[in-house]
Amino acid sequence: MENENKPQEPIGGESGGNGGGNKKNTGQRRLPGVPRAAVVWLVILCVLGALALFKGGSSTRQTVFTQTEFESMLRAGRIISADITDESSRVFVVEGRYYLSDAPAAAKSGDEAKDKKAFLESTGFYRARVLFSESMNDLLSSSKTQVKVAENNSSLWNFLLFGILPVLLLGGVIYFISSRQMRMGGKGAMDFGKSRARMIAPEELNVKFDDIAGADEAKADIAEIVEFLKDPIRFQLLGGQIPKGCLLVGNPGTGKTLLAKAVACEAGVPFFSISGSDFVEMFVGVGASRVRDMFEQARKHTPCLIFIDEIDAVGRSRFSGWGGGHDEREQTLNAMLVEMDGLSSRNGVIVLAATNRPDVLDPALLRPGRFDRQVVMDLPDIKGRRQILAIHAAKIRLADNVDLDVIARNTPGFSGADLANLCNEAALLAARYNQEFVMQKDLEEARDKVCYGSERRSRKINDRERRMVAYHEAGHALIALHNDKCTPVHKVTIIPRGDAYLGATYTLPEEDFYLRSKLEYEAEMAMTMGGRAAEELIFGDITTGASGDIAQLTSMARKMVCIFGMSDKIGPTKVGDFSVHPHLRIDGPQPDQLAPETAREIDLEIRRLVNTAIDTAREVLKTHRDELEKLAETLLEKETLSIEEINVLLGRTPAEPETPQSESEENAQSETASEETPAEQTANNSAEDGTSGNSVQG
Repeated sequence: MENENKPQEPIGGESGGNGGGNKKNTGQRRLPGVPRAAVVWLVILCVLGALALFKGGSSTRQTVFTQTEFESMLRAGRIISADITDESSRVFVVEGRYYLSDAPAAAKSGDEAKDKKAFLESTGFYRARVLFSESMNDLLSSSKTQVKVAENNSSLWNFLLFGILPVLLLGGVIYFISSRQMRMGGKGAMDFGKSRARMIAPEELNVKFDDIAGADEAKADIAEIVEFLKDPIRFQLLGGQIPKGCLLVGNPGTGKTLLAKAVACEAGVPFFSISGSDFVEMFVGVGASRVRDMFEQARKHTPCLIFIDEIDAVGRSRFSGWGGGHDEREQTLNAMLVEMDGLSSRNGVIVLAATNRPDVLDPALLRPGRFDRQVVMDLPDIKGRRQILAIHAAKIRLADNVDLDVIARNTPGFSGADLANLCNEAALLAARYNQEFVMQKDLEEARDKVCYGSERRSRKINDRERRMVAYHEAGHALIALHNDKCTPVHKVTIIPRGDAYLGATYTLPEEDFYLRSKLEYEAEMAMTMGGRAAEELIFGDITTGASGDIAQLTSMARKMVCIFGMSDKIGPTKVGDFSVHPHLRIDGPQPDQLAPETAREIDLEIRRLVNTAIDTAREVLKTHRDELEKLAETLLEKETLSIEEINVLLGRTPAEPETPQSESEENAQSETASEETPAEQTANNSAEDGTSGNSVQG
């Protein structure tokens, strides 16, 4: 990696003068990774192949005779010479000269050159395959034909071509592949157990804490490591010990690797970087050897940082029941445990590791003395998303009227990587439309594209299905508009997106939330069934368009009953959770199953909540049927309506809260979020029934 940016040398090479230069450059360059012996064997094989192709052949055009023709020409005296060159059982290949015409060559005139030219013009070459017998032998003897029996080399050539050549070719290929593999594995067999960690100088990282937004708490937790690396004596005089290891935990894309680079860059110390998968190989003991070599190199550059990305690849629990006592991954983990907190001293070496699966790590790896501290990289809140958007938006040309606050509110659950991708997609969209700047609509379109896929305007939908989609989405929107417990509507569209959505009702929370009440859950469930209720009311029929809504509704009702304790009949009891802990042996005792009576009560309570939700949706739509029809007809005309356009259309103004709200009511929510998954999508979307293959609406 260190020599990637060096200019390449010319193919022919240059003499380095009488002194100093690189003596290895002798003016001839061999192909990289190809040994000299392989080149020699390749030349030998080419020569043997050429000899096999052209052996015994002649560049002169030959005429092929049958045996009958050959015997007739012998009796007529037209065969001048016969050379027996090949033999297979009793069948011989005969080659030689013959007269082209029935008459023999003209008499000699005395001029040798003229007679030779006349002879050559009157003769030609032939080739025949004949079966020798006594009669054929007598015929050759009685004729004036010059017979010559050539030495039979066919058996030798067959042995060389079919015996020696394949063995040499196979051996050369095996040697070539094995030598390349050794070079790729670590510059030879003796270096195979060497560490693959790359040492990066601090100035090459070029990442500061200021470049990381939306992770203020994580930066504060890890700042002590930076202070220790800058001035370790200050801590040692007080008798304090810096944490030996720090585990960065968070969802993918939250900036764990970026934070580790920032720590090394801020502290100005060497940075050893390696992935967890680089330790595990097919050969036993290689991973443990690489761990020991990595820490040995780090001790030579103290103080320094070792960063192990995706440590769960090598640090999984040893108590899961998988693998034996001599499992390669387990040996690697044991070596890492010893190096992090064993008999040998490693003062000044701090280990940072990143993972998004801390639940599968071995408990011995997480104990104090190894990874003393866990720094959680949460998904950014609305303030953090605004800061991240500002960093990535500075790299693209934004229009003056772009409001990043709206985008930050519209992207709950987005990680830093997601927001970077959103800005990039917006720039690509603006370039596609030949715009000079990225507009607000480009950012909105990029957000929808990232979440739900590209618009599918080419999808042909008949008028009947299009009307059903319009009323379906209008039903969702009206329920949310007439219930202040629902997440506010952002926009409604009947433009298909991706493979799953024929239409969607997007809701936009006003701020991040972490709790939700029972009334809010019930309001969201009623909104989820607004599409099905609109189909029943307008068309007197139901479609498969509500399949995704039904799945979402059932999941919400089950969580209310079994997890959140929001059912009066079941009470505040958590039931139905049978997830197996990753450290539990697979052959260990399994959790008890629910009693049949309890399972029946749960099913009845879930059904009651579902029926209550759809009854509420029916009542609201019956009361405001005129608004439903007006909104659906306008959707058929314009295809997409924002909340401002909806308010103007229905003559509504945003309702102001009359009384102070509780904490759970103040936190605006997306339609599908929950306590366990606050990053779930915030739109009431259309879905396509993948099992039946029918297009459905959200």
